[in-house]
Amino acid sequence: MRDFRSRSVVFGLWTVFFVNGAVLSSWAPRIPEVQHSLRLTDGELGLALFGVAAGSVPALLLTARLLRSLRSGAVSVVTALIFGGSLPLIGAAGDAGQLTAVLVVLGAASGVLDVAMNTSAVIHQQRTGRRVLSRLHGGYSLGVLAGAGGGVVAAQVGATVTEHLTAAAVLLVAAALTTAPLLWPTGRPTTVARQPANVERPPANVRRAARIPLTTALLAVCGLFVEGLVLDWSALLVVRDLGGSRSSAATGLALFSLAMFMSRTAGDAALHRFGERRVLTVGAVVLGTLTPVACFAGQPVGMVVAIGACGLALGPVFPLAVHRAGRSDPARTAVMAARVSAVGYLAYLTGPPAVGLLADTVGLPVTFAAATLVSCAGILCSRRAARETVGAEP
Repeated sequence: MRDFRSRSVVFGLWTVFFVNGAVLSSWAPRIPEVQHSLRLTDGELGLALFGVAAGSVPALLLTARLLRSLRSGAVSVVTALIFGGSLPLIGAAGDAGQLTAVLVVLGAASGVLDVAMNTSAVIHQQRTGRRVLSRLHGGYSLGVLAGAGGGVVAAQVGATVTEHLTAAAVLLVAAALTTAPLLWPTGRPTTVARQPANVERPPANVRRAARIPLTTALLAVCGLFVEGLVLDWSALLVVRDLGGSRSSAATGLALFSLAMFMSRTAGDAALHRFGERRVLTVGAVVLGTLTPVACFAGQPVGMVVAIGACGLALGPVFPLAVHRAGRSDPARTAVMAARVSAVGYLAYLTGPPAVGLLADTVGLPVTFAAATLVSCAGILCSRRAARETVGAEP
């Protein structure tokens, strides 16, 4: 009975991760269409995208405190419903200001959900002793794939942005509702989290001074920054700058999400066999080589292939950052997971708007390539952690 309950909770968490991935990716393939219909420049689009960050930043910073008194499972369910249900408002936006306001709402829901679902997952790992985090992030990637795939279908059948996003919202809200009986009572407040039996609780002054290790924060920032870069700007890069079709841009996003899903699903096994440093090194080299070459080659097909390679390289990065954060302070794993989620998603949300502003000056291909190279350098610098995991149980 206990095992069945544990599997039910994992299924509910997986569904929430899936919904979170599907929301913003559902509109990502329609970004060029929205930009054209509202007649926005790259800079104006970047400022509109900054609305997501404007909503998410305070939500990310406040959620860790919120989870001190509320169960993360219940918070995950409520915010998943709000996040998915707000999606059709994008199609109703009539100008840049309205689009920004809608993205602020979506960003706030996203920020709360990102921290709540990761915290709930880590608490479940603490309770059961079973590692599920990488698998759950695979659910997020599959949600991104489903959202991008929905964009492909919607474009092929000629659905408007409003029609497409309304249909997506109905499906995602229905999925989120199914998680309520599974997750509502789960995810104890982090202030009363049980500690591992073999870990001595540090003094209060030490606990207050605890911070995420720099290399762990850098890993989360670089991994999620490139992920946000691909989701927000690759479609426009393929269609406008490289002369590809809208369907090819959506295909690139779908390929990226499929590759992320595959690499995250296999991530624990790869880390167990090859170790963290080798996995990160190979990923950074692949990412830093193929993407800049594709940006300047001028071939949309090459860029689509490079986007898929990005997914393979990036898949294990953020789940590894969350794992490292918890490992750095086993007595406060849930709190550390919330903190690294907040740090990583700040980069995920604030980076792409900055790309839009820079692209107005030097062009999107140059900006895309440069941003990728800088992130690869950060991943390489973050390879060393406090403990290596070669041959260790993930």
